[in-house]
Formats: sequence, structure tokens, C-alpha cells
Amino acid sequence: MTREVAREIAQRHGIKALLTGSISLLGSHYVINLEAVNAQNGDTIAREQAEPESREQVLRKLGEAASKLRERLGESLSSIEKYDTPIEQATTGSLEALKAFSLGRERQFSGKYFEAIPFYKRAVELDPNFAIAYAALAIASATTQEYDLAAQYSQKAFDLRKRTSERERFYISARYYMDVLWDSDKTIEVQELWKQTYPRDFIPRTNLAVRYCAIGQFEKALQEAREAVRLNPDAGVAYAGVALSSICLNRYDDAKAAIEQALSRKLEPPQYRYMLYSIAFLKGDTAAMQQNIDRVAGTPVEAGMLAAQSVTAASSGQLVRARELTRRAVDLALRLGLKESASQYSAGDALWEAAFGNCREAKTTAARALAIQRGRNALNWTALAVALCGESNHAQSLVDEMLKRFPQGSFSTAYWVPMTRAALEMHRNNPAGAVQLLQASSRGETGTNASLWPAYLRGLAYLSQGAGNQAIGEFQKLPDHKGVLGLAPGDFTPVGYSLYPLAHLGLAQAAAISGDTARSRKAYEDFLALWKDADPDIPILRRAKEEYQRLSSEIHHAEIQ
Repeated sequence: MTREVAREIAQRHGIKALLTGSISLLGSHYVINLEAVNAQNGDTIAREQAEPESREQVLRKLGEAASKLRERLGESLSSIEKYDTPIEQATTGSLEALKAFSLGRERQFSGKYFEAIPFYKRAVELDPNFAIAYAALAIASATTQEYDLAAQYSQKAFDLRKRTSERERFYISARYYMDVLWDSDKTIEVQELWKQTYPRDFIPRTNLAVRYCAIGQFEKALQEAREAVRLNPDAGVAYAGVALSSICLNRYDDAKAAIEQALSRKLEPPQYRYMLYSIAFLKGDTAAMQQNIDRVAGTPVEAGMLAAQSVTAASSGQLVRARELTRRAVDLALRLGLKESASQYSAGDALWEAAFGNCREAKTTAARALAIQRGRNALNWTALAVALCGESNHAQSLVDEMLKRFPQGSFSTAYWVPMTRAALEMHRNNPAGAVQLLQASSRGETGTNASLWPAYLRGLAYLSQGAGNQAIGEFQKLPDHKGVLGLAPGDFTPVGYSLYPLAHLGLAQAAAISGDTARSRKAYEDFLALWKDADPDIPILRRAKEEYQRLSSEIHHAEIQ
């Protein structure tokens, strides 16, 4: 960008001054020039020059020149001292490592996370003490659903954090609390402080958008994501936050528009193909679903898309097809070296099998998931799956393992552990105890992590108590938050939408108990319409048809009388 173009941009955005810089080779050494320029008239406000004698001294001399320029511009000595970590420590002393990191960051911000990873790996190979590069590797790994690997990189970055600037420490700390400790509350606390300290930084806002979606604060998430787009309209991840928040709010057209806006700027929001597929599914657009399936063929995203297709097939009652799609997703993920993703796809399969009452398949699939890798999501999901099937000892051992590994893991302690224990109480014929355990999960249960599972289980518990009206209130939460359920697997849980038809069945049964036969019949009809192409031999489908026939006969006899 030329100086003239930079001035024009600054004027358009009301920016009063801009910094320009240059580096040139002069004989055997380098010359660095830094200049602060008045954006309105082009006059020089302050200038600083440095002459490193070798390539290895460039970053240190650049940092020294920057500090002197800040002093000339009037920054207080106390502020300079506070934010004056030497650049070779705050970033790296290796120009080659910095170049590799910058190339990775360019791809990350445009949404190309798989492409960013090799550059970040190259950066830490060149400089093993490059803390922020490890943190960047962590977020890229987490975005590709390799959470255990992300935790390893975040731990390394956290161990090196004393070598970084304050802003970099915010970045590293936020990743540490999320990836290593899995503490959502602490992560949000750090990111809010980061946002307040650096109000023009878009990164904490994009991160907050995801974190607030995870706990069900969707309007707040959307506000953060929109501000991130305003601060950096060339960051694909910011548009992903807008799309994610909008889907959770059932605003599918707004979500699609945000993705299209990013694509028009030649950006690729993270997981945008998953989100476009989910939007198409939620709107019943099979052509658009297939278009997004075709677009990812032969890419690393294909495995996740196969898992998404598995969920949508399962939610339509096509279980034979869903199992085959899961098998293909797992096999492809393993070939790509994505072990934790493969484990999660299998664990997700186990969870919907258990929800549908197919316990033999659920237990077999859960065992396969844990044999691949015992990641945090696989442990949580398989624990609930085997608990729904009454396997108390196995479920408890998985809960114990999870709590030992992540004692501060807020998602486990708030949602998945109470759900697992509640499922076991229901098998002990103690629905009241299950309801009590699930009260702790009500805060944030509509978010993308819990994905309405606590509400569904609470509905089952009320149903078994004969409390029809209370069960209706819980089951109705799922259709009301259809967008959250339909995110599979673009966010944290790949099995949310499998509950959507079951919620309609629960509504039908609860309305029948409460004496609302009209509502019950309508809910049965909705369920049967959703499963019109289902495999005919599914036990819950056969029972639902029998219940519907009995209800229809009762209504018919009542009308005759």
C-alpha cells in the first residue's frame, strides 16, 4: 500500500495519523525508517531511524526505533515501559519464523485453517520459543476439532508467555483457559478484559461471539461478531461469528448473507460449508445441501461433511444410511490424521443411537470412539450414551475420567456430567432425582455446547412422572431453537438435530397425558412427517405409529358419541 493510498483510507475512516515504514539494504547493513504522518495534510509528525548491522539485529533495532517514536509522539514513560516488551521477545528473533507466522495468520484470518497449520508449524520449527505461534497453532487445531492437540500447543504457549507482549498474553491466556482447562467462564473473563484494554482489536470480539453462542447468549454474540466485522472487514472469522449467531437465532437468511458477504471479499469463514449445508437442511433445500457436499469433495472438510450428512440422515430416521455415513467419515478422518475428529464422529453416532433406544449399536459405537481417542467430547458424549442405556459402572468411570482430566471444565460440570447422572437416575426409576440434577444445567442449555440436551432429558423425566404440562414446556424448547440443533457438526456438538424429531414425539406423548388430544395428534403427525422416509423397522417408529392409531381411534369414538 502506498503512502497516498494509506492517507486516503485514513481520511475516509476519520483517522488522524498513520505510521509508515521502510527497510533497505545499504552496503553491509540495513536502514530502517519509521514515520508518523498527519493523515490530512501529509506532514511528518515524528520520524525515527535505525541501522542494524546484520539481518539478525533487524527486529531488535525495529523495536528500539518504535519505542523512541512512541516517546516522540508524546506517550508517557510509564505507558512505554508497560507496553515495551522487546519485539524479538514479543514475537520472534527470527525473520524467517516471523514470515512463516505471518503467512499462516493471513490464511487463518481468511478462514483457511487447514492451510495455516503448516506455516505455523514451520514458524515454531525455526524458533521453538515463538509463543504466539504456538497459540495460533492451538486455535487452528481447535477449529479443525483436534482439541487435545490444541491443548498441547496452548500449554506450550502459556509456558512461554513471559516472553510476550501484554496483548499476546491475552491471546495466549484465553487459549489456555479454553483449550487446556476448558473453563468457559474464565475464558470469557479474559476476553472481555482484552476487549476493554484493546478496544480496536477484533480478535477478542470474534472469540466472544463463539463463547457466547456456546452458553446461549446469542444476541450478545451477534453484537460482538458485527463489531468484529466493523473493526476488520477482511477477517473471515468475523463473518463466521455473524453467521453462527444468526443461525442460533433462527435467522437463516441473515446467516447466509453474512457468509456471502465474506465470499464476495474472497474470504472463507471457518466452517462456512458446514453452516451453508445446515442452513439448506433447515430450510429444506436439498439442492443446496448437495451443492455444498460436492464443493468439499477431496478436501479435509469432506470428513466433517460426511458426519453432517450422517446426522441429517439419522434425524430423518434413515439409520442404516446414517451408520454408513459415519463409518465413511471416521475412516476418512483417520486417513487424514484427524484422530480426535474421527473419535467424535463415532461418539456422536453412539449418542443418537442411545437416544433412539438402539443400545446394542450405541455401546459398540461408543467403544469404537474411545478406542480411537479419548478426547473431551468423546468422553462426554459416550458417557451420556451408555448412561441412557443403563450402563451405570461404565458411565461413572467415564465421568470420573473426565473430571480428573478437566476439573475446571465448565461444560462438563455444568451440562454433561449432570446429564449423565440424570440419565442413570431415570434408569433407577427416580425421575424426580433426574429433574433435580438437571436444574444446574438450565443456565446456558440452549447454547451450542449443551445443544438443548438438558431440556430434552428433563422432558423425559417429567413425562415418566406423568407431568404432561411440564414435559411440554421442556420439549417445546427444541423446536423453538431449531437453528441451534441444526448446526451439526459446525460447532461443538454434532448430534443436536437428532433430538428434533424426538422432541415432537415427546410433545405428542406429553400432550396426550395432559388431555390435549388435538395437540397430541398434531405432534404425532409432525413426527411421522419428519420420519416419512425412515427405516420401517425402528422400534420407536413402530411404537409411535401404534400410539397415533390408538389416539386417532379415541378421538374418532369421542366424535361419534
